[in-house]
Amino acid sequence: MAYQTAALIFSGRHFRLVCSCLVLFLGVSAGCSSSSDQIEQQSRTAASSAQTVSMALDAWMAGAAPSAYTASTLQSVGKTLADAEAQIRSAATAAPAEQADLTAAVNDLSVAVARAETGLRAGDRPEVQSAQQNVRMALRSLVVAYAKYFAPKP
Repeated sequence: MAYQTAALIFSGRHFRLVCSCLVLFLGVSAGCSSSSDQIEQQSRTAASSAQTVSMALDAWMAGAAPSAYTASTLQSVGKTLADAEAQIRSAATAAPAEQADLTAAVNDLSVAVARAETGLRAGDRPEVQSAQQNVRMALRSLVVAYAKYFAPKP
């Protein structure tokens, strides 16, 4: 039990570090065109959604959040991520490869959230933990894709 708690704390700290990096990247991107603004806003929404999912799942695993509340949160976030993915995909851009990377990262978040919701509804704790790790990996992918999209172009 103590080992699991330490692992969750470390994971949470690492997750917060990744989120902080994303916020830094988001802050650097001022002065973008309207398509870039749309992509930036939807990337922020996806990152915030991933953080919400992680906190909700941490609370559920600790017994501090009821299953129904957590499942409802995951369902709502899933819809938000689907919308963000569609908006990123539909934005006109001069960097289609980087846009595709962002879209893929948001899709990976959506898939992980759906897995977590399915596991939660089934009471499958290991599946929920695995899905939560996938949420964190997808967020890292989002950070990398965001940095590539908004990196200065030669």
